[in-house]
Amino acid sequence: MRWICGGYEDFFGCEAWYGEELARTRLFNGAVAMMNKVYYKTGLLAGFRRIRFMGIGLLALAGMMPGVLTGGEMIEASWSKAPVGKEPIAEIPDAEPWIKPTADVRFRYEYGDQEGRRPSNALTARGRFGLLTKKVSGFQLFAEYEGTLTPEREWYRGASVNGPADRTVIADPPSHELNQLWLSFDGIEGINSKVGRQGINIDNQRYIGTVAWRQNMQTFDAAGLTLSPFEDFEIYYAFINRVERIFGSGDIRNPAQTDFTGNSHVVHLAYGGLPFGTLKVFAYFLDLHNRAGDANSNNSFGASLTGPLFLEDLSYYLEYGYQTNAFDSPLDYSANYFHAVLTQGGILDAFTGTVGYEYLGSDNGVGYKFPLATLHKFNGFADVFLSTPPDGLQDVYVTLGTKKLPWGIGLTGFYHFFFNDSGDKLGGEIDVVLTKDLPYGLKFLAKYANFKSDDPRFRDIQRATAQVEWKY
Repeated sequence: MRWICGGYEDFFGCEAWYGEELARTRLFNGAVAMMNKVYYKTGLLAGFRRIRFMGIGLLALAGMMPGVLTGGEMIEASWSKAPVGKEPIAEIPDAEPWIKPTADVRFRYEYGDQEGRRPSNALTARGRFGLLTKKVSGFQLFAEYEGTLTPEREWYRGASVNGPADRTVIADPPSHELNQLWLSFDGIEGINSKVGRQGINIDNQRYIGTVAWRQNMQTFDAAGLTLSPFEDFEIYYAFINRVERIFGSGDIRNPAQTDFTGNSHVVHLAYGGLPFGTLKVFAYFLDLHNRAGDANSNNSFGASLTGPLFLEDLSYYLEYGYQTNAFDSPLDYSANYFHAVLTQGGILDAFTGTVGYEYLGSDNGVGYKFPLATLHKFNGFADVFLSTPPDGLQDVYVTLGTKKLPWGIGLTGFYHFFFNDSGDKLGGEIDVVLTKDLPYGLKFLAKYANFKSDDPRFRDIQRATAQVEWKY
């Protein structure tokens, strides 16, 4: 005899196999009735479960179960009294669900205090809830809702969407929107494609990213294709028709913060088979139009090289870019970009240090543009230089961090020295980030940024954030 069950939650709905014949029956009707009586009349759910598991244990002792249950999965066990000449029927594996729910919930408090403005206190909760189908012949579908809530809109300036105009800007306005809706296909070896509203993060997100720091995610209405024709080589192309920016679904009063539309093309090649590192080459043709016009449209070309150096735990990163106005942009400029980083790990067996230099050139009073970037990752967490000044920007920075503090705490410090194209000092900034993994998959993060400047164009500003995030 062979018992096949769908799992412990449906144990009493099993199918009994007798040789070649299938006899469908229900087990222990009397036991079930007794358990139902205990459960419904006394409300003792724990007692109900204990009785069920006692029944399962008795079945196992009687040699009637093919396995034991651990963590909700059936584990194969040998039969001591299998019928002579009859092989046990193979175990039925747990089926992959047709639809899998996803969730990403983040609670955040952020404080901002900019010179000349009133302080802001933003208390926000952001939830992303999605449904991901299983792959069928290489196809997979994903849909996701995103919502950001706040108990009081007057406590902070949520970009141009909400809050008093004299408060410090914290760009997390309330919002409710369809965040992602895409169809992907990877049924042919070496080919991956995705069509629909989606997140796109390329390399370090200096040019194109989802702006994950902010509560509202930046997504793209796009069609993307990834080709891997041979080992260590990858080609990525995307056509972008619309950019859903971080300013949410509310009434955006500042035309410059509205969503982009246009016909943009992204080409990115990567080869990791070089003995000295990974080479990446890119060409971004960005046709970006919104209510403010077309000034963000540009063509950018460049390359990056990263890899290890001769010393242990020492690595380098080099990047060069060249940008011009393009499409219907009313501007006339061409500018250069350069980024160099040295990273040393294993300092005193506990710390990782970084020394970096980033140059954002300018021409004809126009600075190098990154309209689709995750800008918060660069040039300081105070978000002073979200757009390049008309006289350019040079950022000399150092970092030192560790993940080996007591209680599993991670701590990283940053310092930035800012200059313009000509070497005139624009200011300095100190940043500190603390992280801690909590039980039940929760992650805690605290961040502090303090920018100071003697240049009248830039105001001193402090920001502090504490947040807890959970993903499923």
